[in-house]
Amino acid sequence: MRDQHFIPQSLRDEIRGHVVSYPLSRLAQLAKESMDEDGVPLAIKYTSAMYARRYRDGTGRLHISGAPGFTWGDATYVTPLAFPISSAIFGRVGVVARFDPNDWLVYDATERILQELYMTWVGFQPHRNQLMLTCHSQLANQFMRNFFRTAFQIDCVLFRPDQRNRWYSGRNDVWMAVSDWDDNRELVKGGDSPSFTHERIAVIVEEEFKEVHHDLRRNALIGPISRREPDRDLTKKIRRAYARGEYLHLHA
Repeated sequence: MRDQHFIPQSLRDEIRGHVVSYPLSRLAQLAKESMDEDGVPLAIKYTSAMYARRYRDGTGRLHISGAPGFTWGDATYVTPLAFPISSAIFGRVGVVARFDPNDWLVYDATERILQELYMTWVGFQPHRNQLMLTCHSQLANQFMRNFFRTAFQIDCVLFRPDQRNRWYSGRNDVWMAVSDWDDNRELVKGGDSPSFTHERIAVIVEEEFKEVHHDLRRNALIGPISRREPDRDLTKKIRRAYARGEYLHLHA
């Protein structure tokens, strides 16, 4: 673990106790609900049509998001296929990809106690004033989140949607921020993610969204989509479309 001499040892130990191996994590159960026919976990990322062309022939790679303001810093943001349309608010094209989490360490920030531990950790940071008292809060947040994940070598943070549309993203949905590391186990910031493979378009959502209330919500401009089908049925259909190299069209 990276040096954090300004953090009480008891707090470091408590956080470390909640950074768990993949088989012991919530992600392991979600992955079981999201596997392809070979038993490999699948994730989905929605993107806009302007970025989708490269995924048509299977050569496109999921991208590490490096812009300040993302929920857990520089990471590849995806959703377990168990939540098949949860992140469709970010684009109409659903790209499905394989991933191998067997060696991952997971931090489950869907749990309130783990959220509180992170915020307590931030309170001991020497640069915390930049977060609360300057105009540089986005950059400070980016630094804090990256430093936290690096210090505890967290491969994946699970978190609840913080931008929502009630017809697509539910309160209990789970999103993933996946770390990519260089040879020195420092976070890779930008570029293609090596954590995912076999990326391919599997879903087209016939909808567009508009940011409202400072992007706290995203309103559907046509829909909302029909939710007659449970998520598990949509997961099965998307998984089948992915396996066949087809597109599943979802509409209002």
